[in-house]
Amino acid sequence: MRYLFVLIIFLLVNVDSRSQEYQLKAEIPIPEGLFTTDPMGNVLVYHKGDITKFSPLGMELARFSTREIGDISHVDASNPQKILVVFSDFSKAVILDAFLGRSASFDLTFDGIQLVKVICSSRESGFWYFDPAEKKLKKIDDQLNVTIEGTPLRQVTDEPVDPSLLYDSGNWLIMNAPDYGFLIYDRFGTYFKSLKPSGQGAFQAINDEILFKENDKMCSLNIKTGVHKHFILPENEANDTCRVEGQRIFLLQKNILKIFSF
Repeated sequence: MRYLFVLIIFLLVNVDSRSQEYQLKAEIPIPEGLFTTDPMGNVLVYHKGDITKFSPLGMELARFSTREIGDISHVDASNPQKILVVFSDFSKAVILDAFLGRSASFDLTFDGIQLVKVICSSRESGFWYFDPAEKKLKKIDDQLNVTIEGTPLRQVTDEPVDPSLLYDSGNWLIMNAPDYGFLIYDRFGTYFKSLKPSGQGAFQAINDEILFKENDKMCSLNIKTGVHKHFILPENEANDTCRVEGQRIFLLQKNILKIFSF
């Protein structure tokens, strides 16, 4: 994970030379679906109820498939030994091991709430989720017992907030509400600040930095300072999906995932 911070510094400092530093390492055909990465630089491509795992060099490593609980809405691979797979339409989640074997399943119906859609793995243990009824973050342990309750949104803003994604950066909990911004919470779910603008889709975060796509640029947003910077990618179109992991950049362009090293 430390390489993400190193890469951010590299991209922001070496402005003139960085286009010469990228090397195309692999291309993975992706006819349909989305992708994410784990801290080891492995790629997880998911579509409907299927996940395929590839190495950083594009070699297929494992597969998972289910048709029991609808389509996959989100994959959190921040813990590569404990991959969280969310099926929000059926309020279900599955935990996979590093070989994509199913190790656990549970309902996203904590405290009787049927509409939990925003959930992530904790970097410590357990999971964080957004309670849509009480409008606040809650942490649960592996037995699904609530152990921490955070700041209610009514104490933060009167604006309507519709969170789409939650992520644990190691230092902060970051919740993205695309029409509002990034809501930043500390390790106990206590509200710290909001940052605008935010990305309209997926984002990454490590320590104090948030990475997200903004039109045809990749952006770095510092949580503590609020400094918002852009950096150039090896190839870049507005509709590309991008992630940074290890010492690699992953670009999904139409039906091809390109993996670059630097």
